[in-house]
Amino acid sequence: MGFEPLIWYCKPEPNSIWDKIVDSTFGSYTPCAINTLVTSTSNLVLMGLCLYRIWLISCNVKAQRFCLKSHYYNYMLGMLACYCAVQPVLRLLTGNSAFNLNEETGFAPFEITALVIESLAWFSMIILILLETKVYIRQFRWLVRFGVIYVLVGDIVMLDLLLSVKDYSNRSALFLYISTVIFQVLFGTLLLVYVPNLVPYSHHTTIQAEIPENGEYEPLCGDDQVCPEMCANLLSRLSFGWITPLMKQGYRKPITEKDVWKLDKWDQTETLNEKFQKCWMSEFQSSNPWLLRAFNNSLGKRFWYGGIYKIGNELFLFVGPIFLSRLLDSMQNGDPSWIDYIYAFSIFVGVLVCVLCDAQYVQNVMRVGFQLRSTLVAAVFRKSLRLTHESRKKFSSGKLMNMITTDANALQEVCQQLHGLWSAPFRIIIAMVLLYQELGVASFIGSLMLVLIIPLQTFVISKVRKLAKEALQQTDKRVGLMIEILSAMDTVKCYAWETSFQSRIQSIRHEELSWLRKAQLLYALNNFILNSIPVLVTVTSFGMFALLGRELTPARAFTSLSLFSVLRFPLSTLPSVLSKVANANVSLQRLEELFLAEERNLKQNPPIVPGLPAISIKNGYFSWDPKAEKATLSNINVEIPVGSLVAIIGGTGEGKTSLISAMLEELPLISDGNATIRGTVAYVPQISWIFNATVRENILFGSKFDHNRYWKAIDVTSLEHDLNFLPGRDFTEIGERGVNISGGQKQRVSLARAVYSNSDVYIFDDPLSALDAHIAQEVFRNCIKEGLQGKTRVLVTNQLHFLPQVEKIILVSEGMIKEQGTFEELSKCGPLFQKLMENAGKMEQEVDSNKDRDSHDNKTDALPFNNEAMVELPNDTNYEKGKLRKSVLVKKEERETGVVSWKVLTSYTSALGGLWVVSILFACYTLTEALRISSSTWLSVWTSQDSTAASQAGYFIFIYALFSFGQVSVALANSYWLIISSLRAAKRLHDAMLDKILRTPMVFFQTNPVGRIINRFAKDTGDIDTNVFNLGNMFLGQVWQLLSTFVLIGTVSTISLWAIMPILIFFYVAYIFYQSTAREVKRMDSITRSPVYAHFGESLNGTVRFNLDPFNEHNDADLWEALERAHLKDVIRRNSCGLDAQVSEGGDNFSVGQRQLLSLARALLRRSKILVLDEATAAVDVRTDALIQKTIRQEFYSCTMLIIAHRLNTIIDCNRILLLDTGKVLEYSSPEKLLQNEETAFYKMVQSTGPVNAEYLCSLVFGRTENNSNEYNKELEIHTKPLASIHWNTATQFAIATTLSSLQHLQSPNTKDKKDIHNITKNAVTTLQEVLEGKHGESIEETLTKYHVPIDRCVFEPDRPVQPGIS
Repeated sequence: MGFEPLIWYCKPEPNSIWDKIVDSTFGSYTPCAINTLVTSTSNLVLMGLCLYRIWLISCNVKAQRFCLKSHYYNYMLGMLACYCAVQPVLRLLTGNSAFNLNEETGFAPFEITALVIESLAWFSMIILILLETKVYIRQFRWLVRFGVIYVLVGDIVMLDLLLSVKDYSNRSALFLYISTVIFQVLFGTLLLVYVPNLVPYSHHTTIQAEIPENGEYEPLCGDDQVCPEMCANLLSRLSFGWITPLMKQGYRKPITEKDVWKLDKWDQTETLNEKFQKCWMSEFQSSNPWLLRAFNNSLGKRFWYGGIYKIGNELFLFVGPIFLSRLLDSMQNGDPSWIDYIYAFSIFVGVLVCVLCDAQYVQNVMRVGFQLRSTLVAAVFRKSLRLTHESRKKFSSGKLMNMITTDANALQEVCQQLHGLWSAPFRIIIAMVLLYQELGVASFIGSLMLVLIIPLQTFVISKVRKLAKEALQQTDKRVGLMIEILSAMDTVKCYAWETSFQSRIQSIRHEELSWLRKAQLLYALNNFILNSIPVLVTVTSFGMFALLGRELTPARAFTSLSLFSVLRFPLSTLPSVLSKVANANVSLQRLEELFLAEERNLKQNPPIVPGLPAISIKNGYFSWDPKAEKATLSNINVEIPVGSLVAIIGGTGEGKTSLISAMLEELPLISDGNATIRGTVAYVPQISWIFNATVRENILFGSKFDHNRYWKAIDVTSLEHDLNFLPGRDFTEIGERGVNISGGQKQRVSLARAVYSNSDVYIFDDPLSALDAHIAQEVFRNCIKEGLQGKTRVLVTNQLHFLPQVEKIILVSEGMIKEQGTFEELSKCGPLFQKLMENAGKMEQEVDSNKDRDSHDNKTDALPFNNEAMVELPNDTNYEKGKLRKSVLVKKEERETGVVSWKVLTSYTSALGGLWVVSILFACYTLTEALRISSSTWLSVWTSQDSTAASQAGYFIFIYALFSFGQVSVALANSYWLIISSLRAAKRLHDAMLDKILRTPMVFFQTNPVGRIINRFAKDTGDIDTNVFNLGNMFLGQVWQLLSTFVLIGTVSTISLWAIMPILIFFYVAYIFYQSTAREVKRMDSITRSPVYAHFGESLNGTVRFNLDPFNEHNDADLWEALERAHLKDVIRRNSCGLDAQVSEGGDNFSVGQRQLLSLARALLRRSKILVLDEATAAVDVRTDALIQKTIRQEFYSCTMLIIAHRLNTIIDCNRILLLDTGKVLEYSSPEKLLQNEETAFYKMVQSTGPVNAEYLCSLVFGRTENNSNEYNKELEIHTKPLASIHWNTATQFAIATTLSSLQHLQSPNTKDKKDIHNITKNAVTTLQEVLEGKHGESIEETLTKYHVPIDRCVFEPDRPVQPGIS
């Protein structure tokens, strides 16, 4: 007697057709069970999903709303849904039951319930579709699509049941049900491919979720937001439950740096680097230092601890195959079912322990990998700061950049897979032992093949390593050149070199990708070989087993297959591991070379001792290049007493900066002399060093804030006035390299930093050259002379009017100290000093500091301060209470949030080559899976055969081999196609990015640090080159394998497919929960590298020839002429390499003044019509400045020149003067008019230089006006003579060309008469005479216009043959 309500609900018929025909455990309850459990459940799921999406559209104010651009697609979907909703009602009204067999009538309650639920589900779909025509949201739409597919699978299950009894069912009812399924399939297909065209919804304002910017976690240990791993219990650590709070935070909103836990002390870079440095120093002192041993000593403990888990993972991996064999044998032998359950549970436990061990292993080795990368980045950066000048030549910025990107990543990856070197052979051996137990001696064939493959692997891996090394060298070259271009982008744009440098970069990129392509194709071939080995082993083993007369049972076959599957993984990963080990070995050698390089002496200076000089050099011979024949500095003997003010002077390139470098022990000593500096040192370089931070942070430089000391430093460097014009005063952010403040402001920030340091010794390398006269006077008096009185001060300067105020003067010439003494002493008995002072002209005099400050250095090529915010000032400022604007110049690096957009995927698809390329890839994956399933199916058919005849076995082996080798062959073709396509995409994406970067306005480079841009060209480009191919291949292979598994399950048992589909939802939820955090962490990992790369951004490396003429457009004679005019010829000629002399990165082997002259020579060579000189001679001595100005005015007399300078002597003879103040035009007129009005700021600026020099400057201006008939006429004559010469040569050339054109007719066959020859010659000579008399001017101009020849280019050259017409 059954359960009465169930009998009433299902209406079963004993001994019915359902019992006899249908093979089901439900018997006569089959239609009730299938219809209720499958159809009704599916429709209830669909209805719930539709109702929830309806609620989201109607009530959820946080969802972003859109409107459909067109409603026709929705109307079509609505019509199909209407049919699906009406059809169940129609069946109820007509009494047409699909389950009535043998002309039964009426509906069972279960069928009525199912029809009502189905109708309601589709009516809810209709409401949803109609609602979407008004408002559309993106949330939850894919789950609705899943609900429709779930219903379709349920309908197919039911249809399969009905078709099994079609001979007994009602034809019309069956037709109605089939038509409903057809309409539902059509609806599902249209819905699945539907991509709505959306426009913003204008009648609604989206309310963002109220989530705090820095969400707080529930503290797992203590109050600090520290990683709670170490405080977690054993279960939490095994299951990673301690990371759940972070995952929840990432699921609620995109996490930021503030949301991530702080590192434990043993994970912090500082701790890791300190430990590594101790290990490396110990290793460095050994006879044979090995970097790998130092890494093992510092980081190896956790690495080998992870290896213990790897052993557990490898051992429990074989529990599955072992117990699978026992289970299949037990089922085949008919053993008790409880034995089968024990075997099945053992398989479950083995898999569970295997997974837990693998997770712990991965976590440990991944942790070590990240620790290794952090240690390497810190160690490389530390080493780069300590390299000697000679060692620095071997390691360019591009090479160092590649070390902290490519090399660090290579070692990180190999660290995470290095255990594979022993685990892969271990797994292979165990698998072969177990295979021997299953197949006996037949398995030895496979073992022999594995042994024979080793030599081939060795050869292939060595070849891949060589190719990878070549590609890495090209990457070094490309990244290095990119750093140089980006660091001098303003020069590149001014010279319009974008296209030329783009071609050069693309040429290097082509070589790089060529080597990468060869390496990856060879790597794919290697994978093909390794994937073929298990297939070959399987075929030969099964074939030999069958030929030996053994019976291949299903248990033996599928157990062997599972072992072969276990064998496949180590064979496929071993080449990858070997390849990465090879690449890592190359990286390790490069890093070892760096760490073994010579370092500078960084010992602490001895303290100040009374009676001893602060700086002392005796018998000093110094050289930047130890191999050079002549020392940079020779016979240096100098003592600088404590508390003195000493000036170092000399011509450009004579050795002033080298001398202070020797004092700082930066310049290597090559003799037995000695150099000593006592006490703490503050150094102000000639080119101020400013980093991307606020003004205050640049001055403090990591020191603690002291209110009185800080504002004193601001006051003595005359920065207070400048701060008033900055939107955030000293809290204003300064861009990278100080792009938003003037050169003078940068120098005074650098000076303030030195003053705040409160050091014993101050060394100033010409810091006053970037300041105007008035500010230079103030800074010298208030800061250098009085503010630092009592300190030891060494001042390198080209502004000789400060020399009477210093205590001692050192004159450097030709790398030697030629003269030293007081101003009075050298003025009397210093011939070189006297000559230098004569060249200086009138000295500027010190003036009263209380004069008008309108001449303040406010030259600002500043950028607009955008993104201003209100910020409360801290209590340690001297501002009035209130709020102040905080200026943000360099924006925080942007990163995408949420899922990867379709735009990114479509862009990459387009870069691959379009949809046809992707279609071929998809076809290959599909064919691969089809062959994989076919081979497994064929093996199942083989093992089910009774006969084991050799002929029949050979047939089955042949077909199985055909399917298996077809699978790996298609996989090889697919890999080749993917490699070629992905590298093509990498090239296109790189070229597009390069093109965009080179064409971007300068404001982009001034608001984005170089390191941020380099990050895109280094790490991100490297990922696209190599990782996208591997990860894409792995992902698509897994997706196709999953889809093919579903298809196979659906083919064999549709109801099983329906049953496992809800599991996909749980996997999807878990994926979203994990991916939401993992994706954002990966993005943060990428952008947080940029600030590190920025420190390697300084680098236009090359030769003198390359710096002058980077694209070989001129001959050597032109180059030498340009150098001569820039007064650099003698300097370059002294180098044995001449024009091919090396220019170090940043021009370090040239003085700052010589670098400026080199840039000037490049401008002279180019002969541009517009010349911009931005402090072009600020760093050169007065004599060289005068010579350069003379050269400029002679060489560019016909050009438009824009001169920016602080030396008024430099710009006083310009036609117009533009005076700027706080970024605004204050005055703009001729110098004559400006000086005639005593109220002008320019007049006051001239007067501030002192009465003597002001009179001298005025005489230059008005003397030019008064002597217009003399000097001005001479200058005019100089200008007009070349012009007259050009016109004369043009006329002469025209006459001669015309004459020769006429004389050409003498050789014509038509000219036979001597009289004609005489007349033509006479006419030609007459024309020449008339031209020389000044006639035929219009004809000359017409001819020039006809041949598109400018007048100034028509110069007659006697040694050049003249063609008829104009040459």
